[in-house]
Amino acid sequence: MTNVKKKDGKWFGAIVLSLILLFSLVFPYPVMADQTAADQTTAASVYAIHKTGDDKENFVIVIMGEGYTREQQEQFLKDATAKAQGLLKWSPYKEYSDRINIYAVQTVSNETGVGVMYGESNPDTYFHVQAFGKSCYFAKDGEDKAKALRAELESRYLDTGAAVGTIHIICNTTANIGSSSNALFSFSANSNENAQGDVMTHEISHSIGRLGDEYDKKMQGENISDTSDPDKIKWHKMLGFRGIGITAAGTETVFAPSRVCMMRDLGNPFCEVCKMELARRLNNPVYVCDAEITIPHSRTGTLDRDSDQYRIDETNITKANGKDLEFRTVVQNIVDAKQHLKITFRIIGADNTVKYEKEETYTVPPHSNWYDPDAARESLSVTLPAVTGLVSGDRLEGKIIDEDTGKILADNQTAGQAWSTVTIRYMLQNEDGTETTVPDTAPATVYVPKNSAYTLRSPDLYGYTCVGNSANQEEINITEDRQEITYYYRKNSEMPEIQTVPVRVTYDGKPHTFDIKQEDGVQISYSLTENGSYTQTEMPFYTEAGQYKIYFKAEKASFIPTYGEAVLEIEKASTSMQLTAKTDTVKGAGTVELQLCRQGIPEDAGIKVTCDVSGITLEEKGTDHWMATLPNETKTYTFTACYNGNGNYTGSKADCQVRVTADHSQTSGGSGGSSGGSSGGSSGGGSGENAGGSTDGSSGNVSPDSGTLPAPDHAKEEPGNVTPPPAADTSVSVKDINVKAKTAVKNNTVKVKNIAAVLKKEITKAEKEQGGRIKDLSVEITFDTGKAKNWKNLHLEMDKQAVNLLVKKKVKELKVNGGNVNLTFDSKALKELKKVVKVAGMTKRVPSEKALEKEEIVVKEILSGECDITVYANGYVLYRENGKKTIFPLHSCKDYQYMDVKEDRSIMNEEFFDNENWYIRLLMEATDRMEINQTKVASNHRLVSYSDYADDRILLLDPASDFLDQYIEKEMVRDFLGCLTARQKEIIQLFYFEEMNQEKIADYLGIRQQSVCEMMQRALSVMKKHADKEEN
Repeated sequence: MTNVKKKDGKWFGAIVLSLILLFSLVFPYPVMADQTAADQTTAASVYAIHKTGDDKENFVIVIMGEGYTREQQEQFLKDATAKAQGLLKWSPYKEYSDRINIYAVQTVSNETGVGVMYGESNPDTYFHVQAFGKSCYFAKDGEDKAKALRAELESRYLDTGAAVGTIHIICNTTANIGSSSNALFSFSANSNENAQGDVMTHEISHSIGRLGDEYDKKMQGENISDTSDPDKIKWHKMLGFRGIGITAAGTETVFAPSRVCMMRDLGNPFCEVCKMELARRLNNPVYVCDAEITIPHSRTGTLDRDSDQYRIDETNITKANGKDLEFRTVVQNIVDAKQHLKITFRIIGADNTVKYEKEETYTVPPHSNWYDPDAARESLSVTLPAVTGLVSGDRLEGKIIDEDTGKILADNQTAGQAWSTVTIRYMLQNEDGTETTVPDTAPATVYVPKNSAYTLRSPDLYGYTCVGNSANQEEINITEDRQEITYYYRKNSEMPEIQTVPVRVTYDGKPHTFDIKQEDGVQISYSLTENGSYTQTEMPFYTEAGQYKIYFKAEKASFIPTYGEAVLEIEKASTSMQLTAKTDTVKGAGTVELQLCRQGIPEDAGIKVTCDVSGITLEEKGTDHWMATLPNETKTYTFTACYNGNGNYTGSKADCQVRVTADHSQTSGGSGGSSGGSSGGSSGGGSGENAGGSTDGSSGNVSPDSGTLPAPDHAKEEPGNVTPPPAADTSVSVKDINVKAKTAVKNNTVKVKNIAAVLKKEITKAEKEQGGRIKDLSVEITFDTGKAKNWKNLHLEMDKQAVNLLVKKKVKELKVNGGNVNLTFDSKALKELKKVVKVAGMTKRVPSEKALEKEEIVVKEILSGECDITVYANGYVLYRENGKKTIFPLHSCKDYQYMDVKEDRSIMNEEFFDNENWYIRLLMEATDRMEINQTKVASNHRLVSYSDYADDRILLLDPASDFLDQYIEKEMVRDFLGCLTARQKEIIQLFYFEEMNQEKIADYLGIRQQSVCEMMQRALSVMKKHADKEEN
């Protein structure tokens, strides 16, 4: 294995740079395009096109412009408003027009139009959208910029706690283009087909309803099926209802429910299947399809407009004589609670006598699994068999009734009901008594059934508080075809500046927090990231040394929210020590007692004491006490105590000297002399005087574990013109034997050569002394660079002969100490590591870092002060880098795929890594995971650990729970889902029951992984409060 310890910033940086240059030959960096003016941060104004209620309660649609210059912003607002109004004319958006808010964000491009992929057109636009055929997509950093704007809207503009439902990009071109990337992004243009927003309606419905194209070959969406089996098709409960059947889509093997639908041809209404999926996403307790009365017909073959042939109303009632007459609807439950419904049907004669009457009751299951809507969907019907005696003038009456409330949800007249429009205006009441339109707003149009009641929800606007309405009441009756209502507003005052004081303390093991001055009536919420959501209601506390920053949002009734940040710095605690010798002069061989006095250093912290002369043994005799055995030779010994410190304490060191004067009366050699002398010792310590150190006794060979290595002599001399000094001796030790190898300095490089010969000589000598081959042989090479000036590089020549010798002699470990960097080469390879580590369950949850602390460490590599990689006995790998981490199974690291210099995908086989240093393949896996994680959340500068998946799930499930316990807890979670918002419920369903991790949920919903994490935390908090109430 290779162990690199960071001792000097320049040296370590040079090594890292060399590795980067090496790996760049195999793993090239992506080419970054030149930054244009449009890449700069641009403040985007927000315009309220349609707001009828609080953003938390309504589905929020955001429209952004692409290719609109600063001079074209008024045109963008007109285009966005026209297309938004066109969207709301189509059912089911019409029915939900009071539950939808629409905003326009004015993004400014430097040039008009959009780019064309593989074409000549490439204007400088804000999102860098490019057209490809009839589709269009983000290029460069366009998607990141759109997500950053979304984050800004959610944290600073929308009502507190609200989220953007979807974003639509209008491209300033007349080209007939449009597409949907995912649940978050869709695109359209200013083509003739999109003048009234039809293309936008089609594309945005892909995103909102996850609908597929009913003319395409692709298998995606609830309105597309790969089977024509009427019992297995997705919409089997709707077959035969309002023209829903089975018809070919793009091929004979892909099927759609209708021939007439907006998802097949523009300008057509949505079919009932698509309407139901859209309604399911637009927040409503229960969706009831427009009911119909029919005579018997085919469930699968009678489609669309052909349904007029079997539909019965009061104009053709006599057509039903002699036939069964059915009153039917389809209901989709959207909440996690049962719905108790009753359906009634009767025929009333002209004289008001009831000719036929029948009713049925239904219990619609709760919508407990968002990804199985069919489980909470029911076809409700009541049939009058073989009716006779029907004449012109008879009346049909069918109703769907909520048995719990008695409310009529729909009747047989709902499909043909008349609609009225309610125009909502937003007026500002000025201090001088005048009224003006609230800036950056447009009148909203809401569709309401005529002769029904409409609730006035009085929504606040950004910077303005609603103070009343023109009706002076909360509900109005809609009796006219067109009615108007005005909401009145008062401008919010500027919030007084929130005072913050930087906090700087020294580490003391106690928790500390920020200093934010909070005034009465002000509510402050917090975010750990600059562009994050302000969801935390309490300031966090920190104990460990470091620099921390928190972002806050201050709110007060009738005031504009203000934002700020606060800082906390916990400095490392200072340490010091004093090392003393019981006697500082010794005559002849003997022992010296050393004692350490520590100040500020934790009692359990390890202290290393070393001697500047090699071969001197130090024996620890108790806490902070050592005994040193010194030979009978005249020499001054320097002992150094070193504490390296840690994240909370500074390092420190201390030294003392002991002078030994040779005693010539000791004829036996005393305690034996230095490590280079004979084992029995002689009067002067043998030849050990200069072994391991320089001739003047300075520390030319410090232990690599001492934490204090000699720095190079940086005497002022022109680089590159260093005169090579005479060859110096560098100690190469094998076990306890010292040998000498040659070094020289040339062109700022320390060179060590001819290692093979001295290794062979000394290893052979050692084997003869041991009487055979030495087991677990270790070799250490230490370089004395004290005589080299301005040296920058170290060149160690390990020729083939030297390497073969190390392999032949089965050398277990080769250590290289170059003064400012230590490297250790271990024969352990990845293949051997996999043999001794158990195979982790690939389908099990990844353990958290906290859980791994209880596991046995098999091997650990410290790559730098802030970077390490560890393999545990349970088969998992933990990689940490600058406070981030990722956890993955060891045995999942097999073949490695990468893009070569030609941008072709290449593969390095698993066998390639088996005999390499154990951590090479694991490091590649870990850094790839880190890069993927960074890409997902780079828009708000937050990194989410891969182990967050395990940490979040532990909040709900104890890893030690057995299957039955988990099942019970899941059922308890189902009980509490009813207290969540639709988006929170969707995320909990995906995470808990579909067992998707945060990253996959974010991809599926087209939102940031941070948003998933935060909404999950809010949901868990709400569920916990609900559970606590239940328990009490």
